[in-house]
Amino acid sequence: MKKKAIVIGVMLLLGASVFTTMTSAQNYQTGGSETASRGLVWSENFDSYAAGSLLGGQGGWFPWADNPDANANVTNVQSHSPANSVEIKGVCDMVHRWDNVNYGNCTFRVWAYVPSDFDGSIYIILLSLYDGDSSKWDLQIHFNSATFMLEDADSVNATPYVIDGWGEVRVEIDFINDWQKVYYNDVLWLSKSWTQGTSGGGVLALDAVDLWGESGTAVYYDDASVWATEAPSEPALEIGTITGGFGVKTSVKNTGEGAATNINWSITLDGKLVFLGKSSTGIIANLAAAGEEPIKASFVLGFGKTNIVVSATCNEGKTAEKTASAFVLGPFVLGVK
Repeated sequence: MKKKAIVIGVMLLLGASVFTTMTSAQNYQTGGSETASRGLVWSENFDSYAAGSLLGGQGGWFPWADNPDANANVTNVQSHSPANSVEIKGVCDMVHRWDNVNYGNCTFRVWAYVPSDFDGSIYIILLSLYDGDSSKWDLQIHFNSATFMLEDADSVNATPYVIDGWGEVRVEIDFINDWQKVYYNDVLWLSKSWTQGTSGGGVLALDAVDLWGESGTAVYYDDASVWATEAPSEPALEIGTITGGFGVKTSVKNTGEGAATNINWSITLDGKLVFLGKSSTGIIANLAAAGEEPIKASFVLGFGKTNIVVSATCNEGKTAEKTASAFVLGPFVLGVK
């Protein structure tokens, strides 16, 4: 079986359903994928597709395992934002994937319309890995007409859903603490591990959504989105030009977009007749993006050919190294190249 069976039993969560309005439809970029400063990774309102067309092949959507029988229709019968939504029923099984949604916190949102004559069980599924039978299902919730509840397929947790109206499903995922919280119209009704959700053994990422029509008549989905904490900017280390003269001098540069901290640097000369200054080390506490810090070897004294190796490593796991050759004559380092 691709998905687990529907759980028996329902536990009502006390509290009134409070409706909220998500970002207006004008702010959606249909089928787009980008990282914005406000954290919007992806959004979908189905409005750029023709009503009556098949969703598969549009905006990054595809049927599970590319099975044409699992395709779904774009429709204007219902919509949360004008003018279209997607109709999920029967054998429909539509997937959309994202890249690199795996840092900090992320939120998946979608609006759902359940008609009064709905009959059956229709799922919203989130996966940390989409890979056929090896996929990792981390959340499976479904609208169940037998109970008039939105249910977790893997526990007794459930909450009533709106009939003949739109309700928002919001899933907040904490990748740092491996946790997820599921809300319906701002009511928290499910809270559990992310990686140990449905199938267990998941990973700390949001890879795909699967809108699955396990059975029954239509449920409509609209105005879906993924919001995520942006990954922190990272540093990148580089060693500057190595020069000689009275000793050895160079610099450590940060060519990345984030600060580098606790940079351990070293300058090593391997000449056999280098008596002083064979190895020099130091620490740069902090180097901002686009920053550069000069470094130099301690007093050098020797004679003859030598190789010079300069290296640096920071707390963020970035490293840099540069080598040169030279001739040492007393305290002077000549002909560096």
